[in-house]
Amino acid sequence: MTDSEPARVRVTLLGEGPGADAWARAYRGADGVDLERLDAADESELARIAPGETSALVVGADVPELAAVTKRALLARRHVFVAGPVALASKQITAIDDLARARGRIAMFDAGDTGDERFAFVRRMVAGPHALWRPRYIRSLRAGGEPQLSLDQAAIADIHALLSLAGMAPSRVSALAPRLDDETGAGGIVTMTIAFDGGPAARIDVSLAEPRPAHEITLVCDGRTIVLDAFDLRAPLQILASARHSGPSAGVNWAETVSEHPVSGTHDRLALAAGAFLTAVRTRDAAAGNAASLATAAATWEGARASMAQGGEWVSCGRGSPSVRPELHLIKGGGRGGEALHAPALTLVPREAAVPDPPRSA
Repeated sequence: MTDSEPARVRVTLLGEGPGADAWARAYRGADGVDLERLDAADESELARIAPGETSALVVGADVPELAAVTKRALLARRHVFVAGPVALASKQITAIDDLARARGRIAMFDAGDTGDERFAFVRRMVAGPHALWRPRYIRSLRAGGEPQLSLDQAAIADIHALLSLAGMAPSRVSALAPRLDDETGAGGIVTMTIAFDGGPAARIDVSLAEPRPAHEITLVCDGRTIVLDAFDLRAPLQILASARHSGPSAGVNWAETVSEHPVSGTHDRLALAAGAFLTAVRTRDAAAGNAASLATAAATWEGARASMAQGGEWVSCGRGSPSVRPELHLIKGGGRGGEALHAPALTLVPREAAVPDPPRSA
């Protein structure tokens, strides 16, 4: 291997179907990759994945027991890339992130915006300490959807995208779901409003019941409006300048398109996402993992579900449904013929008054 050639990475792809086939093509087209595929996730098959600094598992988001499979791979010191939107609980994602950090491995999720150059450009413009434009309002709309996409997957992915553009953690969330099916999410419709302490206002609408697909993110900044439209084949990224006329036309708004970016194709995004993961594996760049930010998105969705159960009440992000202390009851009888049990008196013992251990005998 010369200095210009990348270190070879052994990639095992777990999953089947068109989605897995697309990811297989993306990884197979990358330089320095030895790819093999598995259809099952049993222990004997996973044991075939050789451990090492450049051994990685790409697992489809629809693989049964996704969290357990991911943890087993990390415990065996393999890097993991989860291909596709997930519907995991925030605690599961946090556990994956903690395990990856403890084992010195990369855990990366494809949340739908991974490898999207236009999205990365907008994020550089609006988020971080050197942002040129500060969003005042962010709106995300997803309608229709893929046949296998659940409401949980769509909501977590859209929340993750919105939070990365806001550049800060949310404080509260309110949500309503007139057609939510908590068991399956089939045909789900949900509207969420997310509040940030000192940040922009944000709204997310997901409607998987509509036949016409749409996926659009709008960011309203001072003097600029940015539109990311996945289904605009001519210009999926538009930057619009807006102002108000002065003089005779004072008070009239005007807008013009100052920049348009053409579409590059779905396969290109997958290839870029695969390339980002492979680069992180080769350079051992733990900061490239996005499990922590995805856990925040999942916790926000859990808060949204708690808000739905309360008719749209505001819920603090990260705590899910409010905890309720159970009432305490005195259980009488105890199997002694109905005799009441008398609670013993409680005595507070100060720490300094604790009884010392007896001295050891010589």
